[in-house]
Amino acid sequence: MKPPRPLRWQFLTLFVGLLVPTLLFVGVLLWRFAASERTRVEQDVQIRAHGLSVAFDREIHGVLSTLQALATSPSLAAHDLPAFYAQMQEITRLQGININLRRIDGTAALTTRAPLGTAAPAPLALAEIDGEVLRTGVAVVSNVFLTSVSKQPVFQIVGAPIRIGETPTYLLAASLDLDHLVATTRREDLPSGWIGSLVDRNGIVAVRTERQEDFVGKLTSSDFRTHTVDDAGRYYGRNRVGQDVLVGYGKSKLTGWTAAVVVDRELAEAPLQRSMMILLGMGLVLGLPVVGIAFGVGQRVDRAMRRLGDGAEAIGQGSQVEAIVTPILEVNRIGAALATAALQLQARTREREVAELALRDLNLALEDRVAARTQELDDANRALIGEMQCRETAEAQLRQLQKMEAVGQLTGGIAHDFNNMLAIVIGSLNLIRKRMARGESDIERFIDVATDGANRAASLTQRLLAFSRQQPLAPEPIDANKLVSGMSEILRRTLGGGIALETVLAGGLWRTHADVSQLENAILNLAVNARDAMPDTDTGSGRLTIETANAHLDEAYARTVEISPGQYVLVAVTDSGTGMSPEVLAKVFDPFFTTKPVGKGTGLGLSQVYGFVRQSKGHARIYSEPGQGTSVKLYLPRFYGEGEAAGSPQDVRLTAVLPLGCRREIVLVVEDEEALRLLSVEALRELGYSVRHAESGVAALRILDSQPDIALMFTDIVMADMNGRRLAEEAIRRRPELKVLYTTGFTRNAVVHNGVLDPGTHFLPKPFTLQQLASKVRGVLDHIPRQVDA
Repeated sequence: MKPPRPLRWQFLTLFVGLLVPTLLFVGVLLWRFAASERTRVEQDVQIRAHGLSVAFDREIHGVLSTLQALATSPSLAAHDLPAFYAQMQEITRLQGININLRRIDGTAALTTRAPLGTAAPAPLALAEIDGEVLRTGVAVVSNVFLTSVSKQPVFQIVGAPIRIGETPTYLLAASLDLDHLVATTRREDLPSGWIGSLVDRNGIVAVRTERQEDFVGKLTSSDFRTHTVDDAGRYYGRNRVGQDVLVGYGKSKLTGWTAAVVVDRELAEAPLQRSMMILLGMGLVLGLPVVGIAFGVGQRVDRAMRRLGDGAEAIGQGSQVEAIVTPILEVNRIGAALATAALQLQARTREREVAELALRDLNLALEDRVAARTQELDDANRALIGEMQCRETAEAQLRQLQKMEAVGQLTGGIAHDFNNMLAIVIGSLNLIRKRMARGESDIERFIDVATDGANRAASLTQRLLAFSRQQPLAPEPIDANKLVSGMSEILRRTLGGGIALETVLAGGLWRTHADVSQLENAILNLAVNARDAMPDTDTGSGRLTIETANAHLDEAYARTVEISPGQYVLVAVTDSGTGMSPEVLAKVFDPFFTTKPVGKGTGLGLSQVYGFVRQSKGHARIYSEPGQGTSVKLYLPRFYGEGEAAGSPQDVRLTAVLPLGCRREIVLVVEDEEALRLLSVEALRELGYSVRHAESGVAALRILDSQPDIALMFTDIVMADMNGRRLAEEAIRRRPELKVLYTTGFTRNAVVHNGVLDPGTHFLPKPFTLQQLASKVRGVLDHIPRQVDA
């Protein structure tokens, strides 16, 4: 219990009690205003930092656009380095940036910092950046480094690899002096006392709006590096010289650099300090009169209360107090109460001391129990974390081993099969050359062998595209019942007389949407595999069943196989063969995996089926047990649209008579590969067409403008200056009646989107035979476009 206060102190408390709420109310208002101002300053600092990062990205994007435009220079494509050097110098003169051209092995080719032919080698600091650009194929901005000649701090913007032909040849980069960015930073017009800066990914200062020469190239403070790990934010900390500062920062999305705006903490907290001074002034102005009034009133009764004060002081010291007698009745009552309270206080003090001792003992015991339990939990947690880390490490090693095994199997299978086919083609051509040199004409069988090897290589390529889900598909509505019925005859011929074919076709079967020929190939592949899995068919015991049905895949199952839940059309192929073990079943869809003897299979049949079904947004599942046979189930999405469903696929057969053209029909061949262009031109002339040819899109447009009677444009898709799709769009804009036939060995996002040919597109994949070329060209020329009602 505290000792009693003098009466004048009580009066002071009364008046202060009336004054304090007013001061608190005013203080809260001032505090909230100051906090609002400080928050506004903090937000403004962060917004300014973000604006600085955006300005930096805009500068970098402009330089990248310049590099991309320069990379398409015809002079560089033609290896005309003097002409390309002149273009580099012109850009340096106009934009104030230094351009560097170096080969992918790091040797310098051209630089605007040195005369033609005297380019210095690239700094070692750029070797890692060049490697990242070659690995990822995208542009990268370096950190700050010193130039090899002037030893000045700069940074480089390295553009995407430049391909001349099929392989990367050059790297084109722009070196920017850091002073180039100072002007960009100062254009942000920061308030007085605010400092803007740019810091690279290693924490090196690149740009500072004040005292640039004292900070550039130096490491930022550890406080800055610790706090600027997020994309944007702000914090209070210390700079390199120990000053308390407010820092707002934002990360550059293009470079990963950090843009920062730094404000002295005193400047940021100036509104708070002003508010505190105002509150102090108000307190003094209002408080001093209150104190004077309180002391004046208290002085009047001070003498009468002096003895009462002495008694209260004695209670505070724990002494016994006698009843106090004064002329003031209220003081006498208080004195008597103080005497009684003194006795009670002593008794309660003793009780409290006993309770405190008991509570202290209880707290010590509880702390011991908590510490022991905490230690047990820490030990268990460490053991659990260690076990989880070991499991994650083992799983990562297993996944890496599986990936390497799959890649090794794939590359080994490709190399083996292609080497065999190339050996056939090269050997046959060598024998043809020798026999023709001796004047012999018996070379037809060697030509047949070489052609067969080339066709097998082309087939292998198509199977690889199917497995990787990159083959162009032409889907259409399909009635699976009609398709299976139409294949019955060819399946019976394929299976032979020892295997019975049975079809179980569902009534009311839904339609699906897929490539008819690819679905036929998938069923035929499964039938051939089933036939080979039933070796003892001489007794007629083999049985192959093809079944169709409607199926619904729920969300739980669809999630496990990564497809959309819903309604599907099921095509199942079941055999009574030898079946497969779980080990074989786990690898059955892997490319080049086969259990057949050498020379009896490529190992691409089931992987091609799997790739086609997945590309068609479906799912394939195999059920098999040793000695019990195998069932392969193909789930294809149900088709809800309109249109006539295709039944059995058209059986396209090669005929001895080629569909020919006439000299009035003019075909324009556009191909940037000279050898392929020559072969296409001669083949079309052999078929009776008049042929014009061009090596690029620009040249093709000039020929179209000069010869309005061209009926068909036969164009490659992948070309350097203008791809085939852009060329066709421009040509049709000029000549709406012109017909277009595309060709390429591999295409993506030009005429094929999501693995499906664009509607109305005519496409002939490379490589193609003379028969295929003749049929496709004749079909495109004779094709009548569908009329659409307006």
